[in-house]
Amino acid sequence: MVGTAVLILLAVIGGALIAAQGPIFARLAGSVGGTLPAALLSFLIGTTALIGLILATGTPFPKLADMRTAPPWVWAGGLIGAYQVMLSITAVPKIGVLAFLTAVIAGQLMAAIAYDQVGAFGLAVRSLTLTKTAGILLLIGGLALILWER
Repeated sequence: MVGTAVLILLAVIGGALIAAQGPIFARLAGSVGGTLPAALLSFLIGTTALIGLILATGTPFPKLADMRTAPPWVWAGGLIGAYQVMLSITAVPKIGVLAFLTAVIAGQLMAAIAYDQVGAFGLAVRSLTLTKTAGILLLIGGLALILWER
């Protein structure tokens, strides 16, 4: 089993990679003729990589019968990904990586508060503490400071 410290390190690496996506997608969009072609190519590359991993690891492909049993809201994940890719292509060149990702993180944190409070998507309910509230307020204050310079 992977320990908490390793998972946090991997999440930090994932965050660094997400920060690279906006500029990469924007450059791709400039090369292939716009936001939609760039987003399509990005998802094709990701899909190809995942198919390769499934084949390389021997993991079974999803079965149609299993997909039918999933709650309808699970299908929003792919749409959310497409939205984020297209938004990053448009926003990052205009407002920069730092402002874009700070705003994204602020949105994630505000939603995370609500999700944890109600146990959304089948997760355990986790209470909002004073310490967590202070941390979120500091991050939102950081967003305000980053955007203030503009």
